Amino acid sequence: MKGKWRSLLLAGALTVMPMAGAGVAAPAEAAPKAPHTVTYDQYSVRVDGKPLYIWGAEFHYFRLPSPDAWRDVLQKIKAGGFNAVSLYFDWGYHSPKPGSYDFTGTRDVERLLDEAERAGLYVIARPGPYINAEVSGGGMPAWRKTQAGVNRTSEPEYLKAAREWMSRINPIIARHQLTRGTGSVILYQVENEYQGGRQDADYMQTLIDWAKEDGIDVPTFVNDGGANKNWVSGKGAPDIYGFDAYPQGFDCKDPDTWRNLPDYSYVNEWKPESPLIIPEAQGGAFDPWGGTGYQDCAKLTGTDFTRVFSKMNIAAGVSGQSFYMTYGGTNWGWLADPNAVYTSYDYGAPINESRQLTDKYQEFKRLGYMVNSVTSLARTDKAEAPTPSDDALRIDRRVNPDDGTQFFTVRHADTRVKDKDETTLSLKGEDGDYPRVPQQGTIAVDGRDAKLLVAGYDLGEKHRLVYSTSEIMTHARIADRDVALLYGREGEAGETVLRYAERPEVTVLDGEVTTTWDAERGDLRLNYTHKGLARVLVNGMELLIADTAETAHWWRQDTASGPVLVRGPSLVRTAELADGTLKLTGDSTKAAKIEVIADAKKVTWNGREVAATQAPRPVELPALTTWKYKEEAPESAPGFDDSTWTTADRLTANNPELAGSLPVLAMDEYGFHHGNVWYRGRFKTTGAATALALDAKTGNTGQYAVWLNGRYLGSSGNGAHTFGIPAGTLKSAGDGGDNVLSVLVENAGHNEEWGHDYSKEPRGLLSAEVIGGASTLTWKIQGSRGGEDPVDTARGPYNNGGLYGERAGWSLSGYPDGSWKSTSLSGQTGKTGPGVRWYRTSARLDLPQGQDNAVALDLAEGEGGSTGYRAQIFVNGWLIGRYLPDTGPQTRFVIPKGILREQGTNTIALAVWSTKAGAGPGSAKLVGLGASAGGIKVGTVAAPSYNATTYAMPDSGARVTVDAEPFLGTGTAAKVPVTLSVPKDAPTASKVELALKVPDGWTATTGDTTRFDQVRPGGTVTADYTVTPPGEPVHYAVLSATAKLTQPGHPGTVTGVRAVQVPPPGLSADAYVSDLTLVKAVNGWGPVEKDTSNGENAAGDGRPLSIGGTTYAKGLGVHANSQIRVYLGGGCTRFTATAGVDDEVGDGGSVSFKVIADGRSLATTPVVRGSDGGTDIDVDVTGARWLDLLVDGDGDVSSDHADWAEAKLTCGGA
Repeated sequence: MKGKWRSLLLAGALTVMPMAGAGVAAPAEAAPKAPHTVTYDQYSVRVDGKPLYIWGAEFHYFRLPSPDAWRDVLQKIKAGGFNAVSLYFDWGYHSPKPGSYDFTGTRDVERLLDEAERAGLYVIARPGPYINAEVSGGGMPAWRKTQAGVNRTSEPEYLKAAREWMSRINPIIARHQLTRGTGSVILYQVENEYQGGRQDADYMQTLIDWAKEDGIDVPTFVNDGGANKNWVSGKGAPDIYGFDAYPQGFDCKDPDTWRNLPDYSYVNEWKPESPLIIPEAQGGAFDPWGGTGYQDCAKLTGTDFTRVFSKMNIAAGVSGQSFYMTYGGTNWGWLADPNAVYTSYDYGAPINESRQLTDKYQEFKRLGYMVNSVTSLARTDKAEAPTPSDDALRIDRRVNPDDGTQFFTVRHADTRVKDKDETTLSLKGEDGDYPRVPQQGTIAVDGRDAKLLVAGYDLGEKHRLVYSTSEIMTHARIADRDVALLYGREGEAGETVLRYAERPEVTVLDGEVTTTWDAERGDLRLNYTHKGLARVLVNGMELLIADTAETAHWWRQDTASGPVLVRGPSLVRTAELADGTLKLTGDSTKAAKIEVIADAKKVTWNGREVAATQAPRPVELPALTTWKYKEEAPESAPGFDDSTWTTADRLTANNPELAGSLPVLAMDEYGFHHGNVWYRGRFKTTGAATALALDAKTGNTGQYAVWLNGRYLGSSGNGAHTFGIPAGTLKSAGDGGDNVLSVLVENAGHNEEWGHDYSKEPRGLLSAEVIGGASTLTWKIQGSRGGEDPVDTARGPYNNGGLYGERAGWSLSGYPDGSWKSTSLSGQTGKTGPGVRWYRTSARLDLPQGQDNAVALDLAEGEGGSTGYRAQIFVNGWLIGRYLPDTGPQTRFVIPKGILREQGTNTIALAVWSTKAGAGPGSAKLVGLGASAGGIKVGTVAAPSYNATTYAMPDSGARVTVDAEPFLGTGTAAKVPVTLSVPKDAPTASKVELALKVPDGWTATTGDTTRFDQVRPGGTVTADYTVTPPGEPVHYAVLSATAKLTQPGHPGTVTGVRAVQVPPPGLSADAYVSDLTLVKAVNGWGPVEKDTSNGENAAGDGRPLSIGGTTYAKGLGVHANSQIRVYLGGGCTRFTATAGVDDEVGDGGSVSFKVIADGRSLATTPVVRGSDGGTDIDVDVTGARWLDLLVDGDGDVSSDHADWAEAKLTCGGA
């Protein structure tokens, strides 16, 4: 090629040297940027009046805790043909407690938005407040679980919290709007997938009004949870209507099974004044716990699906598609929604979890380059389409009303078929009529394929494209010459017709291309077979004709001096063309030649003038053979000092699911929101206890384990479980001292908000009953260190839970583990019992610099491994994964870039929780997931190492106990000793002063000395108090003792607590339950009603009790799920009732009834419906102190109105 045109071919292997950074550096003093306009019409979003086809990519910064690596992903998104990035902003990720917000480090969204602009991407901002996203709580902060007000409504308590978030995130987004010239935000989403019965127009309008108040002036849009016609118009409707589109669904286990993909053209009619956009177009699929793995999700939504789906959307008139996900990332820490996903959020996305480019990325690139270069596509009308010559196929046609460009989408009518079919089409337009296109051969369409063909389009100033059966990838004016890149499937014929006033000069440079000149029409027809790369010069235009595989080698970059095309590298990140020098940055995964089409005299690659590229250097990773080992869970021992823990003594909660809990035990109520939490309950028995009935909410895949007096009783998954008490475990009343119940509960995460306050479902221990030995438990609770004020603000609240080792810093680099036992994983497994233990090892790395190295930790079971355990995986203090070999499928855990020290020592820690003896991991190894020469410099994410002061475990030095009987009499004085003891290994306590605090309405007096000069090691002092409760029943109360003292190196005040109950008098005569005091009354809808049906959600709105047409005067009306508790006092012998679904809901309800006495199940009915009538219940309750009546729903939660009709107790005295 001669003259001004330059195609620079650099042969050989390109040497890439270490870089200080990649990309085009911003000028030291950049000139002020001009503001732009962002508007829309019925066709598309418009920037400065120009139609824009949005080709967007979803990226979640919170799933990549490495700000330097954000640039890597954003550059790959831009290089892949995307012109916009869609960003959720996760409220909960930024806010550990009310009023506290963190936008630094891995939460620095100002930097994120700057990086997106720097990468050349428009931003679609999606700040919620609710985002869903398969994250814990759907993005709702966990502290909202403790507050009143239904989420996602206009209830004032919720709006106050939501305004707190929006008033912080909105101004940040506003500062980065394209309209201000200070950023690239072009669209703003209001709420997310807000649908179903909870729709609140006032709430939606409030969010819009807040956005405007906070400076948002770009168009707003809604993302409907499917094409459901929500928020199209009226109050609360944003400017533009958009919707989710996931036509393949999320069942990846049979990835070869397709659905017949939908045609969304009908949605245009709903809001014709605005463009049709899909803010979440399916770019992959999430895989749940127990799934088959993301390799199947990638296949389900693979290259073939991408072609068909995205081109069908273009045919339907969609002018904006943002693909969810384009990079999925990692659910590190406790970020994940437990019902949806495990640690990996790879999503089968175009850029996989380890940031490698997939085949699907190349398909998105081909389409992205096309929509960005063929700008006529952003403004089209539906037009009459030609009939295919094969009726198995379908052709859709759209026409630009301004320039007449025609777009034909050719696919199978049934997108599921795998047959290959052929067709021709007829073409009419400004260039004349063509009754048969192509003129030679046919258009072949593979099964599960689609083609987007263009006709009547100008490929530059002097080159009219009449039509082509090849697809356009891109075209550009480079210097003084036009270049067009067309492509098709390998081996398929292609035909391209160009229009000229006179016969053009044609030179076939490479490949086999035949030409035919039609002088009458002025048509130059080119015929060819797509194979490799053909090059043709036509009147100075370079026509590149490639097969699909060849297009992966081509990259387009648009510089301030014009576009350039580059062939060869694995990735071209950036380009800068100035003063005849083209500066390229990018990556290479293998040796490759580089060809540059640009008006340049010189080319640099990653900052150096080079003649060739080269493959990345090998990555060598050390074996992880030697580990340090230590048993954990001292909290299970009865003598463990929990005096500094929080007392779980709350009697009320805003969460209606906790109504009637005595006390409220749910972990969130005490500021512990993530990961594991410990409970310790002390109690004395009043009889021959045989078992413990516990109920815990862990979320899907969570579990809990139980110890009594240091003896392991077992474990359970989410829900209620009864644990038998082995002989000899329990201390009887005559033995003195307390029984200590230790419960470790794993909170696997909070639900998304798909139901009415569904994210507020409690977590943690909910109840515990001593079966056969009624008692009152005194509870202490401990979760993550600092709770809502985490000590590690860099990693943040999602990173750690409440395991002892987490609270003590065992996951961190620098922890002194020299005294721990040295072992191997396989050598230790098989020798351990149930419980928690930690393994730590170090890995010294010296990975090749100047290249991107992706590394993972693989725990796939090798020799010596087992199941019956789970592990939390920490790398340099970051919780990078949860490994559940019993559930699967994940065994390999990507270490996010920036977490691993590639030149230095890394600490890997495993917190292993076994539920059976001998269970544990057999092996762990570091594995490489891909390397590329080039990359960008990613520094180690700043986060603290171990600090002995910060992570010192509390030691009270002295202990205070309060000794009281579990049940006190109304108005009856009782002796309550308060004792201070000093352990033998603790220093002397001096200036001791004891005190006892009782609730309001109680009295506490003592005639004993409460001041003591000193208490020596091993000594105790006691003051006996006389405590008198009020004359009315008290369902749960806590007596709290304090000791003020001086003790070197220890706190100046220590506390001790004791919970007691003051039950009503035991029943001495027959009674209807509805006439008794309800100690607990939990109801699924409204309050429990006495002697009427449940009715609606207000008190007293029930109807006469009626089951199967029979009316009852006495009883209880409830709604599942419900729990009612009454005190019997041991004097009753029989409980009878007729249980059933109330007639007020017809046959709609479906419930089961359960009767429990002192924690022991006496009767459970099968699921009954309204048509089943009543079920008679008659059970023996002799000697029982407490009676619980439970109603559980069977899924029909809107109609589960249940009655305990004629609920009566037969009693003969206390």
